[in-house]
Amino acid sequence: MGAYRLGAVVYHPKVEQIWEAFGAWFAEQGFAIDVAFFDSYDEQVETLIEARIDAAWNTNLAFVQTLERTDGHCRAIAMRDTDIGWRSLIVTAGNGGIESLDDLHGRRVGFGDLDSPQAYILPVHALRRAGFDPARDCVASRLDRDIGKHGDTGGAELAQLARLRAGELDACVVSSVTYEAVGRLGDASGLRVVWTSPPFNHCNFTVLEGSRADHDRFAELLLSMDAADPKLCEPMELEYVNSWVDADTSGYGDLIAAVRADPVPVG
Repeated sequence: MGAYRLGAVVYHPKVEQIWEAFGAWFAEQGFAIDVAFFDSYDEQVETLIEARIDAAWNTNLAFVQTLERTDGHCRAIAMRDTDIGWRSLIVTAGNGGIESLDDLHGRRVGFGDLDSPQAYILPVHALRRAGFDPARDCVASRLDRDIGKHGDTGGAELAQLARLRAGELDACVVSSVTYEAVGRLGDASGLRVVWTSPPFNHCNFTVLEGSRADHDRFAELLLSMDAADPKLCEPMELEYVNSWVDADTSGYGDLIAAVRADPVPVG
């Protein structure tokens, strides 16, 4: 059997650096991988469905899209520890008298890319379920910065935060991961969370049912990676992973529902 064919989307130049290092490590374990890089998740999903790669390092949206297009004949085999329990947040600059969703009526609220699960699809779905429709109840302002990347770059979220601080918005949506990163940089001063979505899970390695590739060995090696290994510490840090874990698909229910609802775009 040839090398294990893996797909990864290059949302940032570091992606190629990460998989070059991981690939060398896998080779040392006697398991060769051949990484195909893609410009968008749409392209990667299509390539997986056509079985031209064995596994795709997918966002949660790419996984759900694969699930829908294969009538459920795919599965997630592993994910990062940091992919579990994300949330979408609505934050304000802390000085606009906004304390809750009720206070957002008629206000300017910024959302991320149209295909960002955490900054658009899931928060819009959750807000509507909570009785707040962004298309009706606020002045929604969506910012499409990196369509095709499913919000991986975080560019739209950071740009909306900048607009919030400049007074162009009254509130904006960011993921809990982005908010925590901004906090670590000491740049969260004055920001306040006024709404939090239900939790959801993010990325996973997706494979097709019936594939004859050695997914078990790939997952076994992934889960054995040690962030203390000098050959792995840097790429694992760049990949924002402390340890790889078995995939938990229980955190995709809301996104499946949101994709099936196919809501009219807002903002």
